[in-house]
Amino acid sequence: MSDTQTRALPPARYVPCQGPQAGPFEAQLRRVAGSAATVLLAGESGSGKSRAAYELHRASERAAGPFVEVDVSALSPTLVEAELFGHEEGAFTGAHRARRGRFQRASGGTLVLDSIENLAPEQQVKLLRVLQERVVEPLGGVAEEVDVRLVATTTLDLRTQVERGAFREDLYYRVAVVTLDVPPLRARLADLPVLVEVLGEHVAARARVTWRPFSDGALARLAEHGWPGNLRELENAIERALVLGAGESGPVQAAELDFLAVEIAGEGQRLARLALAHGFTVDELGLAMIVEAVEEQRGNLSAAARQVGLTRRALDYRLRQASAAEADAAPAEATDDREGA
Repeated sequence: MSDTQTRALPPARYVPCQGPQAGPFEAQLRRVAGSAATVLLAGESGSGKSRAAYELHRASERAAGPFVEVDVSALSPTLVEAELFGHEEGAFTGAHRARRGRFQRASGGTLVLDSIENLAPEQQVKLLRVLQERVVEPLGGVAEEVDVRLVATTTLDLRTQVERGAFREDLYYRVAVVTLDVPPLRARLADLPVLVEVLGEHVAARARVTWRPFSDGALARLAEHGWPGNLRELENAIERALVLGAGESGPVQAAELDFLAVEIAGEGQRLARLALAHGFTVDELGLAMIVEAVEEQRGNLSAAARQVGLTRRALDYRLRQASAAEADAAPAEATDDREGA
């Protein structure tokens, strides 16, 4: 099914956080679901923004209405207006029949605009009018009222895009009435057992293989991974394990997830090539990634270790090594300076 098609359900239902992120995000999601406010869901690619959008719809008074989702980045600029607002027969070359737009199809329900940052400036103006006046004007047609709750998703900081002039400030304030940050998978590893069960049953049915629960060892192996691809990567890993182990009986074991280590090794080779191309050693590049992760996680070393795919002990060791090397280098640099003087 295309990303731009109306669908009754997303790939799998949203799974509420049970771990440390459960408080702020889950409470806000439940609170916002009961309102009519426009919501902006911000988060990394694959973190579950689409599923969170469906949960907002399912828990709202519009649950009985349509749930329409469209990926803006998947539409060509010339088709965005026709897709969103519809068109009449003969409105442009190739318009052999009238077509209702996404706003009209979502009337009475929820419309999700994925990757809203990809809207061109002229389309941003037209979306702003719809949000202000609750009226859409199909190409070649007459204006009509629509009753839609808009949910937008983005992987970027839209406020920064406004400052750069890439996104209209007036539209930003219409879209981001409420902004919810969807936590990445590495911030909710305590939820892995529930996530694996929910996603696993779904992917097993899709791949037409028998669902096998994951053993404690397999779950522990999953918890060691960094998950840069978030829920999308987890779903892929679950499906791969089930397909490769088709015909096996009993729970999925840790050894059946060895392909994760192979993928990490492959990523290491890619980073090595990148380091050589830019004149860095692999150690220097690895240390830079660790330092950046520590900064992003605001000093939380355990979270930083998960982000870069290391154990906490390994990350501590790398940081101590770097500190010792820096301390050893400092006197020599000072001596050189004095000699140069």
